[in-house]
Amino acid sequence: MGFFLLIWLVSSPLIKHFISPILAEQQLHLSDNASIYFNPFLMRVTLSDIDLVSSKNKTEETVFSLAKMEVQVALWQLAFDKILLSKFLLEQGTLKVTQHNNHLVIAGIEIPSSANEDGKTNKKATNVAVDEPASDFPYQLVLPDLLLSQFTIEIERDTQQQKNKTHHIEIEQLVLSQIKATQTEQEATLALTALIDKTHLAFSANTRLIAGKGDINSNLRLENYPIEKLARYVEQLTELKGALSFNSQQTVTLAEQSINFRVKKANLRLQDLLVGLDKQHFTLNDLQYNFTDLAIDLQDNVITHLAGNSSVKLTDAVLNHTESKAKIVAFRQLSLDEINFILDDEPSIDIANVVLDDLLFSKKTSLTDEVAKKVIARINKISVQDGVDIAAKEIVNLPPVMQLKQLTVNNLHIHEKSIAINSILLDTLSGDIIIKENKELANLVALGNQADQHNAVEPKSTNAVTAIEKELEPNKAEANSDSFLFSLNEIRFINENSFGFTDFSVDPIYQRTLYLDTLDVGALSNKKEKQQEKTPFTLAGRSNKYANFNLTGYLQPFAELATYHAKGDFKEFSLPAISSYLKASTGIEVKTGQLNTALDLTLTGEELDGNVVVLLQALETGLVDSEEAGSLIDQGALPLNMALGMLKDGDGNVELDVPLSGSTSDPQFGLSSVVTLITTKAIISATQDYLMTTFVPYANIVSIAITAGEFALKLRFDDLEYQVEQIEPNDSQSAYLKEFIALMQDKEETRVTICAISTPADIGLKAGISVTDKTDIKRLLDMGEEREHAFKDHLIEQGKIDSSRILFCKPQIDSDEGAIPRIAISV
Repeated sequence: MGFFLLIWLVSSPLIKHFISPILAEQQLHLSDNASIYFNPFLMRVTLSDIDLVSSKNKTEETVFSLAKMEVQVALWQLAFDKILLSKFLLEQGTLKVTQHNNHLVIAGIEIPSSANEDGKTNKKATNVAVDEPASDFPYQLVLPDLLLSQFTIEIERDTQQQKNKTHHIEIEQLVLSQIKATQTEQEATLALTALIDKTHLAFSANTRLIAGKGDINSNLRLENYPIEKLARYVEQLTELKGALSFNSQQTVTLAEQSINFRVKKANLRLQDLLVGLDKQHFTLNDLQYNFTDLAIDLQDNVITHLAGNSSVKLTDAVLNHTESKAKIVAFRQLSLDEINFILDDEPSIDIANVVLDDLLFSKKTSLTDEVAKKVIARINKISVQDGVDIAAKEIVNLPPVMQLKQLTVNNLHIHEKSIAINSILLDTLSGDIIIKENKELANLVALGNQADQHNAVEPKSTNAVTAIEKELEPNKAEANSDSFLFSLNEIRFINENSFGFTDFSVDPIYQRTLYLDTLDVGALSNKKEKQQEKTPFTLAGRSNKYANFNLTGYLQPFAELATYHAKGDFKEFSLPAISSYLKASTGIEVKTGQLNTALDLTLTGEELDGNVVVLLQALETGLVDSEEAGSLIDQGALPLNMALGMLKDGDGNVELDVPLSGSTSDPQFGLSSVVTLITTKAIISATQDYLMTTFVPYANIVSIAITAGEFALKLRFDDLEYQVEQIEPNDSQSAYLKEFIALMQDKEETRVTICAISTPADIGLKAGISVTDKTDIKRLLDMGEEREHAFKDHLIEQGKIDSSRILFCKPQIDSDEGAIPRIAISV
């Protein structure tokens, strides 16, 4: 008893005496208050107040510390072939680990590398170790509990790959319990809570292995890991930020030559992601990736089975241009629901729904207030000069090239050799194209110097293409015999869809908006049994206020001989709008006119067959920038008007029924109907008596005349006079309007063209003097356009007259002395 007591008392100074020289070899020493005691009564080793200090540097530093450690062995259990550690406790410790290039130092002790100084491994020692048979270990290791708490590990890395990188690991608690281990059987339970670089980590596991086989059940939770620590692995990135969280429940099954993973459920979340590239940077507010019933089987380290269910949701994603901060693409949310995947010999993925919300493409940033004012002033100046109203404020705040409220893809099935989609729905798609004076797109975000990119890629791509062609050459026969299958049941555009177009490169500026009311495409597939089926489509929409179109037909793109058919019409397309594109090439602008087109066409292979009916109503042309009412027939405009006049019928319309036939590479168009139309002019005079009788009841507002030397009957309406500065029709015009509405209601086939003629007095100028100032011209033309629209709206609202029967012309100016503001009406 006294001997054991003596061992207990002298164990601490004795142990410290013997280990001090060993520590000194590594330039280490223990603090004076450190104690290491061995209790032979309880077979317990106790360490307390341990501070291991390194003196390798000029200033001493603590490389290892431990407030308390207790290890107790139940020695009597050796009689039962058990090594029982009845107590194993470590509390409040620190450990410093440093790595400088190839030198690893743990707690001040340098760990030698696996190679000798000459860089060669010790083959002899290795062979001996391999050749030695493993000896039997008859004891069972039993550890009821191992407790490690409040232990901190500081890792410092200074290598060529990582400069001055530090990691802080704080183990709040590590509990190993129910540990039983023999050579053939191992059993344990583990629970860990830690803080790694400000990231909460929780891990628990339990296992029982027999001869290295069995299940390991575990739970893992990681919260807010700073992913900027992963940036060193991706050299292309200039910046990487975000917080990663992950939790999972899984089972690992170890078998003879295989490992099976089963994940009951798992969730990966990435928040506040920022990825920086040279020219762009990408931000993502939130990403959630959920897994359930994930199964992974490995046989000889090769994946033989991979299957599971998952879902993905991304929120508030933006790809910006680094320098200009313009948005290249952005969306509010992208979700993929009910993803079922099997990636075996024939991999397949099924996705119940893919929903993309609030997609935006190419949105430039707004200008600063000072720059915006200058740009607005310049645009307003152009507006005055060109005589066109421009929303300067909207031009400065450029609209995005494309916006989409929602894209929905239902029931998507992806196979190694096929893809099938039930439906694609596009909800509220809008686009805007703004062309600058230099023909560039004003609202398109440039991605970089395309010339530099082309030069950088071209040498490599040429070699790559050659290599790919050689690789694919032996597989051509196989590819042809086993083609990829595609099927789609439906595509639909729903709600309001529109596309705006503004062209600053022409004079005057051209503006138009296309509204897509209906676009439906039916079932489409390249499956052998479906290739001859017709895919129906419907397309209907409007342009600006009155122009409209409606097309129906079918597609057969996968048939043995591809066939496409379309039937429908375009109505009430105002022709003065195209003057901006005629002026430069012809020197002629369209004063008035409307286009209606009906078509019925079928394209079979390259053979086109069908018919197009073109109806030009009240088409008149004039010289460029000729605004005066009396200059309609002038040198240069007369020949075209005369040619059109030869084709006009009694209503002043040109109707061409044009059969189309032949190959699309060299189409031949039949024009026999044009000759027929010209011939009918010879008998037009026979209708004179009929017209005079028909319109006698309305003699107060109309008259009929025959132009000398022409087979042309012209029905004229008296001008509707206006007061100076008047826009809306008033009571003084009620008699004329009443009779005009009665005529239009009685003669339902009659179409008229209205042309507003303004006078200098409308804007306070003296009569009899030609107006040359562009600002004044714009004001007079704007007033005339307002009169035309107000007059047409009055006829539609009060007389219920179809809008397609009332055509606009380009407003005119009458500077003659005594001229009266008026609207000229012609048939």
